[in-house]
Amino acid sequence: MVVVDGPEALRLAHLPGPDGVDPRAARADERYRLTVRSGGVLVEAAGDEAAFRGLTTLLQLVDPSLTVPGVTIEDGPAYAWRGLSLDVVRHFFPPEEVCRVVDLLAWYKLDVLHLHLTDSQAWRVEVTSRPRLTGPHPTATADFYSRAGLDRIIAYAAERYVTVVPEFDVPGHVIAAFTAYPELAGGTEPAHPYVRYLDPDIPEAAAFARDVLHELVDLAPGPFVHLGADEPFGMPVQAYRRFVQDAHALLRSRGKRVVAWQEAARADCLDGDDVLQYWIGPDNPFDVEQLKARAPSALHRVIDDAARMFALAPRDIPTAAAAGVPVLVSSNTMLYLDRPYAHADDEPERSRRHVGHSDYEARSPEQAFTWHPSTLPELTDAGARFAGVEAAIWCETVDSFDDLAFLLLPRLAGAAEKAWTRQVTDWPHHSARLTAHAGAWSALGFHAAYRADPRAVG
Repeated sequence: MVVVDGPEALRLAHLPGPDGVDPRAARADERYRLTVRSGGVLVEAAGDEAAFRGLTTLLQLVDPSLTVPGVTIEDGPAYAWRGLSLDVVRHFFPPEEVCRVVDLLAWYKLDVLHLHLTDSQAWRVEVTSRPRLTGPHPTATADFYSRAGLDRIIAYAAERYVTVVPEFDVPGHVIAAFTAYPELAGGTEPAHPYVRYLDPDIPEAAAFARDVLHELVDLAPGPFVHLGADEPFGMPVQAYRRFVQDAHALLRSRGKRVVAWQEAARADCLDGDDVLQYWIGPDNPFDVEQLKARAPSALHRVIDDAARMFALAPRDIPTAAAAGVPVLVSSNTMLYLDRPYAHADDEPERSRRHVGHSDYEARSPEQAFTWHPSTLPELTDAGARFAGVEAAIWCETVDSFDDLAFLLLPRLAGAAEKAWTRQVTDWPHHSARLTAHAGAWSALGFHAAYRADPRAVG
């Protein structure tokens, strides 16, 4: 039986509500009580979404013999924003595969699918005012989402209480747009082909940004649109500030709140209704000389530009905290799931093919689990207001859905636990509970999950 009522009537008011920023169009209470006895199962929930969470917990408790232990669980999330950022640019996932990812998010009580839809390699969403981005011409994106395809993903996600947050990454990461529309350069030549950005002083570039954002803002089903705004290599500081300020004002004028990567703190326009996404972890030093030793000389100026940008990163979170901007935790140290696994020799085929970004130090699932949002000094020392937790998967090394599954699991389960659970849990406790999940992963289509540690995946 499922009973849906208010938290006071269900005597759940003693459970604290979530911290952070709610990503949904309408707030929802996710607190529930699950009672399993020999006579049956009772889920008491503060709302439909809470009932869904409680039933999900019930399914997770079912053992291979299809029995459920007697238990009473009173539960609710630590953070309102619990997400995954999925890169569909470097590798395109058709709608049916994205829907499989949504199923996995729902299984782990995650409520945001952040779709990274545009980048330098491709443009994955149709724009009627700029058809050459995806149209039938030599530089067009081969695979992209039609409006109908995106609507299907959004509706499928909503049925599982997952909100889609679309990202249109500007002003940097726009080589694909420049390839389709060379006039965006305004006749200028970049220092290097990799150094392209939308210059607000070039009329064609400003019009492109304005038209694209005006059209694509309607794709966002919830209150947030992700502006990107990361890695504006080679872009003058004042030009970057003006671009982000103008784009922020446009999105606000259309009734949307803005999410942006942490560099956007430097534009001094985000406020308490927006979200800054923290990604540059403190233990990922940018070694200029090492990178130059591995790169052709033509890239050295790009490396210098990147070094200058990364040198500013330690100021971003204090700047956001001072402005009251909530910070979404996506540190590449803990939450970038394209990091290679340590001990990948247990997976020789994928190890040979280098699944996982080689610039990141390899880590085991256990090492990826040993942190908690409430203890991150770079945020707590700055007095930052937490928005939530979001893992990210970048797909430069992904060639198939199986590669995606290999990188996501079991680490996504650990990220989800950090987002949902208030108390600090240890690896033995977490991995013991994950043992029963391998069957669910296979049932959801994630057969290729990383299996080097049998305690983690069964």
